Amino acid sequence: MHARDILVQESGHGLIAFTPPGKPEIEIIPFFRFDGASVLEGHTKLVTCARFSPNGEYLASMSMDNTIRIWRCEDWQCVAVLPREEISGRGGLAFHPTKPLLAIKDRNGVDVVRLDHQVLGRIGAARTSRRYANAKIVLVGDTGVGKSGLGLVMSGQPFAPTDSTHGRNVWTFEKSIETTPSGDVQTRETLLWDLAGQPGYRMVHQLHLNEIAVALVVFDARSETDPFAGVQYWSRALAQARRLDGAAAVRLKAFLVAARTDRGGTAVSRARIERAVQQYGFDGFIETSAKEGWGVDELIRAARGAIDWDAVPVVSSTALFQSIKDFVLEEKRQGRILSTVDDLLHSFRRLRQEETPAEHLLDRFTTCLGRLESVGVIRRMAFGDYVLLRPELLDAYVSSLVQAAKDEPDGLGFVPEADALAGTFRMPESERLTNEQQERILLITVVEELLRREIALKEVTDKEVDLIFPSQFTRERPEAPQVPGQDVVFTFDGDLQSIYSTLAVRLSHSRLFQRGPMYHNSASYLADAGGTCGIAIREIAEGRGELVLFHDERAQPIVRRQFEVYVVEHLEQRAGNVVTRRVRRCRPCNYAIDDEVVQRRLGRGLTTVICQICDGVVSITDADQPDVRPAVAEMNANANAQRDQDVAATTLKGKREAEDYDVFLCHNVKDKTQVLEIARRLEAHGILPWLDVDAIQPGSRWQDEMAKGIEKSRSAAVLIGPAGFGPWHDAEMHLINDWSVRDARRRVIPVILDGTDDDLELPGFLRVWSTIDMRMADPDPIEQLIWGITGEQPRWALAALAQDGSRRARQRHRMDR
Repeated sequence: MHARDILVQESGHGLIAFTPPGKPEIEIIPFFRFDGASVLEGHTKLVTCARFSPNGEYLASMSMDNTIRIWRCEDWQCVAVLPREEISGRGGLAFHPTKPLLAIKDRNGVDVVRLDHQVLGRIGAARTSRRYANAKIVLVGDTGVGKSGLGLVMSGQPFAPTDSTHGRNVWTFEKSIETTPSGDVQTRETLLWDLAGQPGYRMVHQLHLNEIAVALVVFDARSETDPFAGVQYWSRALAQARRLDGAAAVRLKAFLVAARTDRGGTAVSRARIERAVQQYGFDGFIETSAKEGWGVDELIRAARGAIDWDAVPVVSSTALFQSIKDFVLEEKRQGRILSTVDDLLHSFRRLRQEETPAEHLLDRFTTCLGRLESVGVIRRMAFGDYVLLRPELLDAYVSSLVQAAKDEPDGLGFVPEADALAGTFRMPESERLTNEQQERILLITVVEELLRREIALKEVTDKEVDLIFPSQFTRERPEAPQVPGQDVVFTFDGDLQSIYSTLAVRLSHSRLFQRGPMYHNSASYLADAGGTCGIAIREIAEGRGELVLFHDERAQPIVRRQFEVYVVEHLEQRAGNVVTRRVRRCRPCNYAIDDEVVQRRLGRGLTTVICQICDGVVSITDADQPDVRPAVAEMNANANAQRDQDVAATTLKGKREAEDYDVFLCHNVKDKTQVLEIARRLEAHGILPWLDVDAIQPGSRWQDEMAKGIEKSRSAAVLIGPAGFGPWHDAEMHLINDWSVRDARRRVIPVILDGTDDDLELPGFLRVWSTIDMRMADPDPIEQLIWGITGEQPRWALAALAQDGSRRARQRHRMDR
């Protein structure tokens, strides 16, 4: 076993990365994967701790699903599952250094378990787990070059003339069962992704270029004007995706593919093709014709042979997980589009004649769905437990909305949010969902996606709420900006519109800068401290752009520095091959000094240059720059908070549409003021409370509606305040108690409101539940309430866990030294 060669997966919280035997510290790394990783499926909630045995033979993992699992490292079989009463984030595990003992610490104390290695070895030898690996091949290129026809025949389907792909198609390229040199039997599945080539989809498809094993960059061999159109862009996009995946990502191999060679052959010389292969770093060139079948077998062999299966993460899973996965894929093939988790679960039990009760299967079923979502097979929505089995529909709707913003008559790059949610924008009817209710649900997720990915920002006007798309403004700036101070020019690789759009959105949310006028590829921002700063972008080659910073005379040096550092950080995170160039200007006449002159004089050790216009002396060195990192960190925090708030507001629309209530708020009407404040704070986090003033329609029988509200809610909070128990508290609490007994997954959360007497005595059934006291400031009671409602540990606890692991790792490092 090699260092950093295993990951343990858990649903919804990311991944836990483990160090090798002898170094048992852990680090929480959301959605990160190491080279040659194994992914262990089995836990259904957050993994809080893991330890290797001293000889590296076993791995023990502890999870908030109240189980401890023992994994055999030789073949990653789960050889034991130890149930516990309740595991929190404060527990721990430790193997004895010489004896077969495992110490388990949880909230009830410390237990020691004796491990029978002979029994564990026999279980491991039975190979109760299934091992499978997924690889991803992508077909990319400009629209109309023949990708879809090629994708059809590569995936074993008959050739058929196709229109341009909208969104993406995902086909099964190959599925096989292989025996590795170590004797492991693996199921290897390769998916072929065909990504639309229209420019309007490029911003969306940047999100799908992760964890690629093989890329096939297709060009039109017939074109006599620009046969390599799009090749440079896609080669740079793939290189940037590789950088974002990290140094430990699967080795990406890319091939240049000529399509449609049956229509007159290739219009470019072999020498030019070889130069392109070398220039863009392709691993080979293949000529094909999907219609005639020419070169297709060669392309399939090349793609198959290019996958480095030793580097692809291997998933160790149970037979049940594999069965669920096969079922969901079959539902997709049968044309199912949108469903709920419960509907899928009941269909699975019916078709597979599964006798395990649905409530016992639910956690494992949802965990498996989370795994399928992580590889792009499905998309779970943030409300209603909806599952989108055709996630490519999101691409089509997102792209159409982006285009609708571009078509805005005044060139202001916006779409009213109401129009976006109602679907009243131009989109080919062949791409729309015909079911209006399903489309309404999907459109909420589309808007949520635009806001989460920072492609659009939400702006409230006097008349409506608009979705602003910075990259889609078409009105031109009336005149070039005057820039008396130092300008900065960045050149970089990447998708220009995506990088510009997210930067423009985040600057608008930074709060230190307020959004000013926006124009085609240009935006201005008003600084709180005074003055204006701005950005302008232009394409200088396919996949390579130039970003210019400008400011007016009122912008102070500290403001300009904050703005510049923020932009630099953004480019470092999202772009590649970033080069910075400063434009030196003569202050009296505003003449820009030629950069070659600046560089040559700097090379000679000189610090000034004489202006050619007014003979003024211009400094060409940078003065000591102030430390603006705290301000930039604040800008990032503000941008993240505003994005999350906008996404939460959209998620609430979906939850209201689905009547998907997170918590029922049981309270005395006399404490309504405090209760309303709690409800609004929960809504700001995307949590939908059932509250009578919002949920009961005038004229309804409110007792009946209250009972329905309890049944529709996932949890209940019993709020007790200064007014004590109200006339309907007992009735509501009786219903809540029955409801919680019937379904053990539903939590009851007693909440003591501010101003309540200290001698308050809770009713009997509430005493068994952990209480939140709003009169206490630490820990934050709202965070505690959110934890109780969602089951997701508050940020302070996770941060403390990670910080504690880092602290102990540093202590160990000092001891090693």
